Amino acid sequence: MKKMILMLMTFTMVIAGCGTQKTEEVNEVNVPVSELMEVIMQKTEMNKDQFFDINLKEDTETARNLGIDPTIIEEGQYMKAMMNVHADEFIILKASDASNVEELKAALEKEVANQERNWSTYLPEQYEKVKNHIIKQQGNYLALLISNDAERMEQAFTNALTSESK
Repeated sequence: MKKMILMLMTFTMVIAGCGTQKTEEVNEVNVPVSELMEVIMQKTEMNKDQFFDINLKEDTETARNLGIDPTIIEEGQYMKAMMNVHADEFIILKASDASNVEELKAALEKEVANQERNWSTYLPEQYEKVKNHIIKQQGNYLALLISNDAERMEQAFTNALTSESK
């Protein structure tokens, strides 16, 4: 009888020990896309006045021209150089749901392919800029960065999202 009670107590402790595992909390980041774009522009010292600034949630025609379905983004901002001799282009998107991230990433990759086709026979230095693009995804946020400062922009994007989640 003592063995049975001892085994039952041991079994109970094992079960209780397994049931108290802690699960990691996932910090959902919630940074407005306009704020992310502002941080990127400040960190790279780019002049915002030299770019078209388009809200992709409001301007659905532009979103669709970029291959982005505006119904699957919570927010989106598109900045394109005003002068057509510069390939600089930045798109920041926040997917409305994690299940939409891959579709949005594919749209950004398609936009890069379009830009590569456009610039491949025009201005070689701008074509190099496009070839050195960065597509960055962090959580539900995505960024397409075409610029000589793409690496610094990527770092600013990452830092803005990381510092917000702490």
